[in-house]
Amino acid sequence: MKPEHKFFERYLNNDLTDLYLFLLEKNQDMLDGKFPGISKEKAEEANKTGCMATALNQYYNIFQIHHPAIYSLYSAIKSMTQEASEYYGVDFESQQYMVQGWFNCDEKSEKNLNDLHDHSPNTGTPYYHGYYCVNAEPSITNYQINRELMFDNINKNNRAILSETGHPHRKGSWHLDEKRITIAYDMMPLKDLNKNELQQHWVPLI
Repeated sequence: MKPEHKFFERYLNNDLTDLYLFLLEKNQDMLDGKFPGISKEKAEEANKTGCMATALNQYYNIFQIHHPAIYSLYSAIKSMTQEASEYYGVDFESQQYMVQGWFNCDEKSEKNLNDLHDHSPNTGTPYYHGYYCVNAEPSITNYQINRELMFDNINKNNRAILSETGHPHRKGSWHLDEKRITIAYDMMPLKDLNKNELQQHWVPLI
């Protein structure tokens, strides 16, 4: 019998002020056409969605951006993926996990920042998704567990979480004037990556 759903988490010790400013700079680089692989025109179009860095996630992988806090997060993701694999009875090494990630830079909104959604056409373990809060207090992320129970995950800055896919989620409202910034990530076995996936985008979780 499959174990019940579980959130895996790690509390990090990153300098969030430094990371927050760094990601705001990268967000501006996209708008200015200075971010590798993203034209100014493409950024301007994506900016109409209200969360440009999210809309452009297919054009970059945050784990290829150089910052010590991102390296620390990458290490925590590996640890959580190993823990989740053990919990669900999956052999971590044989999966040859690959990871992609992006940052979300959200404006103030009294409504939910997006609709319920998932991150993979493949549901459940061994496919995982999670996010890390850089500046997301006070806010909530709603998860629909097993397509039934709605769970409010209370966001904590400097905490990373991981969940198997198959449990749709959405970002709740954000009431502050400053940007709400999180880093999101997906993990998938190498064998399941589509041959048409953008090359040099997903990186090994080793």
